[in-house]
Amino acid sequence: MASSTLRGFSLSTIPPLSSAHLASQFSEPQSPARWILSRPKSLLRLHSTRSRTTMGVYAAVSVNFERSEESSTTAHKHEVHDVVIVGGGIAGFATALALHRLGVKSTVIEQSEDLRVAGSAIGLWSNAWRALEALGVADSLRNQSLRISGMELLGTDGTLIKSHNIIEGSTDIELRSFERKTLVGALCKPIPDNQVIYGSRVIHIKQLEAGYTEVECEGGQKMQTKVLIGCDGIGSVVAKWMKMKEPCYNGHVAIRGIAEYPDGHGLGDRVKQILGIGVRAGVAPMNANKVYWFVIFNSSGEKLKDANLVRKEALDYAKEWPAIITEAIQRTPLESFSRRSLSDRWMWPIGGPPLYKGGVTLAGDAMHPMTPNLGQGACCALEDAIILSRSLSKALLINDLSSRSPAQEMKEIELALHSYVEERWRRMLPLAIRSNLTGRMLQSNNRLVCSFRDMISRYTTVDKFLNHTNFDCGTLVERIK
Repeated sequence: MASSTLRGFSLSTIPPLSSAHLASQFSEPQSPARWILSRPKSLLRLHSTRSRTTMGVYAAVSVNFERSEESSTTAHKHEVHDVVIVGGGIAGFATALALHRLGVKSTVIEQSEDLRVAGSAIGLWSNAWRALEALGVADSLRNQSLRISGMELLGTDGTLIKSHNIIEGSTDIELRSFERKTLVGALCKPIPDNQVIYGSRVIHIKQLEAGYTEVECEGGQKMQTKVLIGCDGIGSVVAKWMKMKEPCYNGHVAIRGIAEYPDGHGLGDRVKQILGIGVRAGVAPMNANKVYWFVIFNSSGEKLKDANLVRKEALDYAKEWPAIITEAIQRTPLESFSRRSLSDRWMWPIGGPPLYKGGVTLAGDAMHPMTPNLGQGACCALEDAIILSRSLSKALLINDLSSRSPAQEMKEIELALHSYVEERWRRMLPLAIRSNLTGRMLQSNNRLVCSFRDMISRYTTVDKFLNHTNFDCGTLVERIK
């Protein structure tokens, strides 16, 4: 049986409980499993060590948790969640936090056994910082990072093509780079412990007659919810259930890593990008001792997992290039290397499956996987969280709930999801197309096209080059009555 972990308390090491002791705790007839899963504070008194363990392994407590179909129905007959979020990454935790700030309880289901920290680093632009301010975590993150003052485009021989001072344009542009785990941790920390379930993988989804949605995880656990949000990334289970097309590989592979400089990197506070023919690379200072770097190259898409071979591949592409990139690759611990084929799926409002289905929708890479050429993947996931949560709260936070039937409530939820989808595709479709075309221009194998690329770069202003970062998703309480 697969395991799942409820953050903040342990079932696997709780001393055996007698049936009499459990019976004394029940104020009304219910199953022991339901009682235990609904009382994390009681369990904490029994087991004070805040370890992470299995929620789904009911046999860990000396009570029979084997549930027949009949007992399962009885135990969960009246338990319908407001919101269930599949995926505990940036989009998932940002959405859960936004809902939490608004007073809407959600449950996050994450298949990893603990906080997901896969991936190297990400850059967060002004539009992301506006979302982080709305979430209440911007200041703590700023204290851990270096603000980038400019960007330099270089040729493979180190010659300067163009220099941009991004904080001196007509708009104040903010860019900082973080380790992915730093951002995920900051988003997760304020969420109550009992709202995150780890080690649980969704294997089946179905919509019920009342309009609610049921998710089933490995091990047989089932949850019913009014709203299901797929935040489970580019290979989203929820997106597949919604009949979304597979993301399309665009012919490029990215190798990324975080270089360590114990004595300081001396690169200042400017991002540098090197433009070659069919390949490019970049370095972005994160703080005084760490630098995020990438190498992107054209490829047929073959897979390579051995970290030593990945490092060699990156060095081979950047050989005889400026030392800032080769030294960064050499200073990167093997466990920090990340290699990924780049894919995207454009968020068309028509001509494909609907972007919401009943009370089910998507956010982040599950909704709009895009290439990293504009550095907007994580930024747009944060935008999604604010806009979706604000829209949903209008449907879920209505004072007189007793006057609404389940059908009326689901109609309000569907209208909220329609509003969210309408707002997001208008933003995401042109952005994804632009990112894709930018990558094709930057990655061209044609020397003539590359010469034209370099010429255009010399005359591009910050305001035009980075105008997509001016987007403002607004505050959480905006327009809520």
